[in-house]
Amino acid sequence: MNSITLFAAGSLRLAFTPLLAVFEQESGYRVEATFGPAGMLRERIERGGRPQVFASANLEHPQRLVALGFAQAVQPFTRNRLCATVRNIPELTQPDLLTLLCDPQWRVGTSTPVADPSGDYAQQLFERLEQCLPGQGSALRSRAVALVGGPDSKAIPADRLAAEYLIAEGQADIFLGYASYADALANCPQVKVRMLPAALDFKVTYGLCLLDEGGAAAQQLVAFIQSVQGQSILHRMGMLALD
Repeated sequence: MNSITLFAAGSLRLAFTPLLAVFEQESGYRVEATFGPAGMLRERIERGGRPQVFASANLEHPQRLVALGFAQAVQPFTRNRLCATVRNIPELTQPDLLTLLCDPQWRVGTSTPVADPSGDYAQQLFERLEQCLPGQGSALRSRAVALVGGPDSKAIPADRLAAEYLIAEGQADIFLGYASYADALANCPQVKVRMLPAALDFKVTYGLCLLDEGGAAAQQLVAFIQSVQGQSILHRMGMLALD
């Protein structure tokens, strides 16, 4: 069976697992997928790693590959937004989320900026908080801890979700991550997902690129991701439509 190599952002694992299964069944191709922080995957490509397709949780990493001549174009293909996963206790589930984020007694975890777009988006959230409440965004940025998504981060067990695991292990009380995990986290009684208030909320765009080594099979995978069927699977798994 012919194979296609794919590097994809870790936040796509839940959505891409069923999508790739359908693609493989219908196309006859096998997809060898590597999931991880998009920034670190992009660095692997720059150091000589050569997947045929790269799917990132932002546009900047694939755009850099285009600028370096590894790919020809970046294609936006889905969107996401941030949410706050909190320890499931009344002190964290009942008060206004804005108030909680400004309360220094609660430990806030994020992913790692630069290495992982989720960490970059958390920084954007801090900037929005600073605009709403001067001083509070910078204070939150200074005490938030990057717990995952970096080259030196401890691995999350394969059968656990990062937000649930980090909170269960006592490393954070609040974790800022992707809202696409909300349905999966609903099955974890020790945590509760809280959506961001309008003042802090924003959508983020994912982009993919076909690397120059990609042939007809890889082009077929990209087309499937962008197709009505592929988009339907992504939406069912918590991703957002392009608009």
